[in-house]
Amino acid sequence: MIKILRVEQWTKNFIIFIPPILANNFQVLSKSEIYIVFLSFSLLASSTYIFNDIKDVEQDRIHPEKKLRPLASGSLDLKVASIYSLVLLILSFLITYIINYDLVLLFFAYLTITIFYSSKLKYIKYLDFLSITVLFGIRILIGASATKVELTTSFILFLLFILTLISVGKKLSILNNKNISGDSKVKKHLVNSYNSLELQRLCSSLSFLSLLIFVFWNFQNLNFPSLQLLVSILSIIVLYIFNRAFINDSVNAATENFVEWIITSKNLYIVTLLCLLTLIIIY
Repeated sequence: MIKILRVEQWTKNFIIFIPPILANNFQVLSKSEIYIVFLSFSLLASSTYIFNDIKDVEQDRIHPEKKLRPLASGSLDLKVASIYSLVLLILSFLITYIINYDLVLLFFAYLTITIFYSSKLKYIKYLDFLSITVLFGIRILIGASATKVELTTSFILFLLFILTLISVGKKLSILNNKNISGDSKVKKHLVNSYNSLELQRLCSSLSFLSLLIFVFWNFQNLNFPSLQLLVSILSIIVLYIFNRAFINDSVNAATENFVEWIITSKNLYIVTLLCLLTLIIIY
């Protein structure tokens, strides 16, 4: 019952904490509300993971890794999983309604897009990866709304490009993964809609745009030129290294599970360093 929640994927939801951190609003982090919002959203995410597993159970059974999931392996009954998903969904919205009613709409938007993604959008060219970008973006909006932080244009554009890069990279990884059967509906869609070179070029373009915005974002906030110029250059180099490593590993079919890639490739340290350097630059 715990495994189907995909608790390890909750790490994606730490994005919720980014707006208050970058706004230097650390006081919010001392309050319980933001953590309750994180937990509530994670329950919602787990509910949608179960829904996706139910819908894709037959496809997962022919996937080299997903076949080990509770539903695909047969260790959990579909009816039990459906009830479990519904209970998590109701609990998530109930908690959110009590804590911060304004977030209910964003939670509903996430739920709606996820359902459409699982059912239709992931089989439509371009919408297959843009939908993932939007879902990541909703996490950011939830964090900003929960902490009353106003997002800057530079920050929004940077996130848009870097998150889309991650989304496209995941698709490229699936396309190039020879262990995934051609009978898989997702793999068949990707083979019919894209070629590897097309996705690689798209990744390179998104990497360049994210770097460009990141450079602008850094240098528009320089207060102590000598020190911050050095830190800015270093953080830009770090982002470049991260982007190139991600694209190369996507070509080698190693980034379908982004969280697992971060952990196993040790790039967690690069991301952490990048975040710390960005905070130093801006504040």
